[in-house]
Amino acid sequence: MMIASATEEQALVAREVDRNLMGIRNLSEQVLLGARHTQTAGLDLAQMAGALHQTVARFKV
Repeated sequence: MMIASATEEQALVAREVDRNLMGIRNLSEQVLLGARHTQTAGLDLAQMAGALHQTVARFKV
């Protein structure tokens, strides 16, 4: 009886660990997607800053 109970408990813990690992995987994918969006936004901002710098450089004081 104790062996069956321990086996059931181990199976339950294994399922919980698997569920937690899947959650970590899903969150990691979301973080990666967010990082890619941040990178793209940063590159866009750098291009806009360059264009703005060129525009401002045309003005003479």
